[in-house]
Amino acid sequence: MPALNAQASIDISAPLKDVHDVLVDFHTWLVWSPWLYLEPDTQVSYRGVAGQTGHGYDWVGNKVGAGGMTLTSSTEHRIECDLQFLKPFKSFARVTFELQETAPSSTRLVWLMDSRLPFFMFFMKNTMNGMIRSDYRRGLALLKDHVESGQVPSHSEFVGTVSVDGCDYIGCRATTDMTSIAESVEHSFERLYGSEAGRKFHSGGRPFCFYERMDYKRDACAYTAALPTQGRVEVESPLVSGKRPACNALKVVHTGPYHHLGNAWAVLISESRHQKLKASRVVSPFECYLNDADTTAPEKLLTELFLPLQE
Repeated sequence: MPALNAQASIDISAPLKDVHDVLVDFHTWLVWSPWLYLEPDTQVSYRGVAGQTGHGYDWVGNKVGAGGMTLTSSTEHRIECDLQFLKPFKSFARVTFELQETAPSSTRLVWLMDSRLPFFMFFMKNTMNGMIRSDYRRGLALLKDHVESGQVPSHSEFVGTVSVDGCDYIGCRATTDMTSIAESVEHSFERLYGSEAGRKFHSGGRPFCFYERMDYKRDACAYTAALPTQGRVEVESPLVSGKRPACNALKVVHTGPYHHLGNAWAVLISESRHQKLKASRVVSPFECYLNDADTTAPEKLLTELFLPLQE
């Protein structure tokens, strides 16, 4: 069967023991798990004593399926778990956390998974590796905030299907790797606001960003950072102009720093699959920024995310 070997890593400003203690206590996973984030009311039950071999948790949800995780080995620098999926299909994986102290209060954490896909899904191998890697990155970012500050400043509220008006815009196109999306988008908006066209034609409406392509295989993202304008405006390269069509879309409102926006997109995608809705092939997914990042605390930033639907 096709092998899956996904991994992601992060640096956490906390002692190694603090990170270790959180990882081996599955009660904490409700706070930072990238999958339980998608469905907060998932039914969760626990087994054994936290931190000891045999400790585990089981989950059952409408969107996240069903399964269980069991701690099989724990040393100072390495934690191993067995992961059993029951729904949407049965599979098994070995999960490993590797911890390295990089300074007295700094820890390098690597999250790895080794598994196999059902044979009939062989063509999904590279995409699945990329999607799991993306989920791990979301989880590690949540874990980092939880360990460093005791809080997780990321909340995604699913609104439902809404009607969205169209608008003209000028924009700046770019491609970046998945780990640098927030920084790259910020740079593109700085370039756009600093351009003559941005200063002259921006209508003052809410800036937004199209995501034209998410390539999980190559870990790359193509997007357009955009400013709404009053009517169509001709601009010179490297800027672009166009019209965002009106559409019906699934909507989520995210509260928190931009580096946690992946959680909101995961909620949107999960909801579309759960409702068996198809994304539009005409209008790219986009997000609108409701307040100014220069004057707003990161934990209070509001972003609307839209997944346009097929008519």
